[in-house]
Amino acid sequence: MNDWYREYQLLNNGIETVAKITKVSSVGVRDPVEIENVAFEFAYHDSIINGYTVAETNNKYALTPDGMPLSVNDEFTVKLVKGKPEIYELDFSKPSLKTIEHYIDITSKTLINLKIFTAGEKQKSQCICLSQNIFLKYGTDGLAMVLFNDEFMTENFSHNAVTFKKFIGKKEVKELIERCK
Repeated sequence: MNDWYREYQLLNNGIETVAKITKVSSVGVRDPVEIENVAFEFAYHDSIINGYTVAETNNKYALTPDGMPLSVNDEFTVKLVKGKPEIYELDFSKPSLKTIEHYIDITSKTLINLKIFTAGEKQKSQCICLSQNIFLKYGTDGLAMVLFNDEFMTENFSHNAVTFKKFIGKKEVKELIERCK
């Protein structure tokens, strides 16, 4: 199928629904020599449609374009052609609310391990507060800064130990930390 036809169909006859990630790999999910390393499924009428796409990888994770690690059961918007569900495009920039909650949860756990707040009965709620505020201000890119706080630059160019130190040292982030104390 020609790319222009596919794009035309999605633009003019596209509908959106939610797709669930069913498999993530650093190599092809159907065959190791393939590049499609993410499998997902979505409902269309009375059928479950299986789809495949490509996500960037580093040595540990398959990543969304904004740097979040992909996990089985994460959900994203998929655009498909009405009447032709085999023509689809998964949009990693549109995670479901459930996936955003998952991202905030794993970021909160990372913040607990980083000891951003003093250990105690309020630490968990403070870390959740900070994760939510980072998401509201910086989106998933900000959450990825926290998640990959100990990565080497060669492992993750955009989100690593160096970028985390710059991020956490920003005046705006320090204000978010104070707001959650």
